[in-house]
Amino acid sequence: MTTAPNVNNIRNVVLLSHGGGGKTSLVEALLFNAKAIPKMGSTTKGEGVMMMEPEESARKMTITPHTGFFNWKDSFVNIIDTPGHINFLELARSALPAADGAVFLLSAALGLRPENARLWSMTKDTATSSIIFVNEMDGDQADFQKVVSEMEETLDVPVIPVALPIGKGASFTGIVDILNMTAIADRDGAGKKIDIPADLAEEAKEIRHKLIEQVAESDDVLLEKYLEGGELTADEVMQGLKKAILNRQIMIVFCGSILQNAGVKMLADAITTLLPSPVERTQVKPIIGYHPMDKNREKEIPRKPDRSSPFSAIVFKTTIDPFSGKLSFIRVMSGVQQADQPIYNGTRDEKDKAGHMYKMQGKEMIQVGELTAGDIGVIVKMANVRTGDTLCDMKENVTIPTIKYVEPVLAFAVEAEGKTEEKAAGGLTKLAEEDPTIKFFRDEQTHEMILAGMGQTHLEVTVERLLRKYGSKVTLKTQKVPYRETIRKPVKVQGKYKKQSGGHGQYGDCWIDVSPLPRNGGFIFDNKIVGGVIPRNYIPSVEKGVIEAMRKGILGGYPVVDVKVALVDGSYHDVDSSDFAFQRAGIMAFKKAMEQSDSVLLEPVMALEIIIPEENMGNVIKDLNSRRGRVLGMDPQGANQVIKAEVPMDEVLEYGNVLHALTSGRGIYTMSLSTYEYTPAPIAKKIIDRYQATKGVEKED
Repeated sequence: MTTAPNVNNIRNVVLLSHGGGGKTSLVEALLFNAKAIPKMGSTTKGEGVMMMEPEESARKMTITPHTGFFNWKDSFVNIIDTPGHINFLELARSALPAADGAVFLLSAALGLRPENARLWSMTKDTATSSIIFVNEMDGDQADFQKVVSEMEETLDVPVIPVALPIGKGASFTGIVDILNMTAIADRDGAGKKIDIPADLAEEAKEIRHKLIEQVAESDDVLLEKYLEGGELTADEVMQGLKKAILNRQIMIVFCGSILQNAGVKMLADAITTLLPSPVERTQVKPIIGYHPMDKNREKEIPRKPDRSSPFSAIVFKTTIDPFSGKLSFIRVMSGVQQADQPIYNGTRDEKDKAGHMYKMQGKEMIQVGELTAGDIGVIVKMANVRTGDTLCDMKENVTIPTIKYVEPVLAFAVEAEGKTEEKAAGGLTKLAEEDPTIKFFRDEQTHEMILAGMGQTHLEVTVERLLRKYGSKVTLKTQKVPYRETIRKPVKVQGKYKKQSGGHGQYGDCWIDVSPLPRNGGFIFDNKIVGGVIPRNYIPSVEKGVIEAMRKGILGGYPVVDVKVALVDGSYHDVDSSDFAFQRAGIMAFKKAMEQSDSVLLEPVMALEIIIPEENMGNVIKDLNSRRGRVLGMDPQGANQVIKAEVPMDEVLEYGNVLHALTSGRGIYTMSLSTYEYTPAPIAKKIIDRYQATKGVEKED
């Protein structure tokens, strides 16, 4: 059992960086320095407190957010390690609502990668106060000033280093502390104080002067004092700096080497003194919820991060443990929740019971009796809870909006081995509950099981986890492109169904006007029958028949879209007419219309936003052109370029692999359906010929 920390002393910090940036190693160093673990594990060997999943140890990378905690001086720090690999970057987004501050890690050699820019955008969306740590100052290619310059070009706030490296590469021996105007010899965490080297003294003074100016500009009281020639005290500088960081008016930069444990203690001090507590966080982002029944969010329900407020918490991660069952990782926004007490899921309108509660130190579970405002922990065995849900007091119901994820960019059809399709579907459904960036569904048009995610590696890991956790083996295949069919000219046709076989027969007769609608116009059915030529009760039957016929067009067997059908005439028989007969008449009429109205294939066109290093722009644009793509715009983003384009889906089914090769893994992209457009004749002919050949085989069979 552990004692609940005071909310004013809590710091909830998320670590963000590109893959291989050193986040997991930083957790090891922070925990080691705080004496929370006896030694630092090697993440390059798949070791470490946060290396929890077998897939993580095998690939030596973080796949899902993990939590740990430590005490540092007077503060209690909850640390959240997040994925940095581009395929898992969206899962870092899920951790942001649980955090009050963020630490960005950049490589002194690689600088500001596209992933960092995307993560920075995520923190803007959540107004998360952030600081930067430039790692690997002991690397051969380390260039601290270049990294700072890249940040100045890219970020939309002033960037000021508050630490300067003493040397670089093999000659890196320590750090100048701008905040305290001291220096430390620090290659092993010892942090021995030394004099500021003479060659850095003037630069350190200039940076401190710039820092104080920036701090003064962020606070009216401090600015007035500064302009009147008054000297800001050390406390005023620190308080002003903290306020500026809280309001995202400044980005300060630290440096060091995590593997050498250099600069890590200075960073820990900054986390506890400069990043906000849960209470301070509400100054820029108040906790606002809504009643679960208030779907339009018309009346705000505020919550305060203290013990006396009604309990509320957000679920930022769920996972299924083979021994402990379902684990729900929560950030308590307000109030207190006791273990084994009733709880209400405001998002799903369900009563539940909180099981045992734990603090997580990586995979180690430490039981606690309660979780209080501002803290992070885990509740076990709440079966219906999902990531993003709000848990709350039974009598004070509330839901707290969290985040929306980017849509998956890559999808494959899933083929189960043997006769295990149902088992595979069940396992993938559970994995999609754990990972909100996965989508698993059955395509109604192609009847394939579709697994969609953020990239090739993401989907491969999901398949591996499916086999390990649920014993189901599947293979991924290129999915079928969901083409559509439509018409280009209006026609008027008759559909007449007449059948006589002794006794009552079947009779239905309708005339319909069929005309094209604008793209994405959908389907309109217009009843223009007058005089009762078709009884009112049979008119829905005609519409039903038309809709049935639209499910499978005549060119490639694809659904028909963007048409208007007006029922204009017809006839009936007092005895032989029926719902069935008029449905058949509707089907016959629409198929005839498709044959006469210049039917065409439509292909799905995807909207892409691609972030790449500027030097790769020529090759990427050339490749997009070769894929029938249209480049809509290009915008600079620091050392990167953002390309917006539209490309037919058939050309980008595996674009993640292509972009990885073109940019040596440095490019990232998002993709979503934009529209449907006419399929070029040569491509359409191949699709139609293939379908017609298949129809011939079906008839022979």
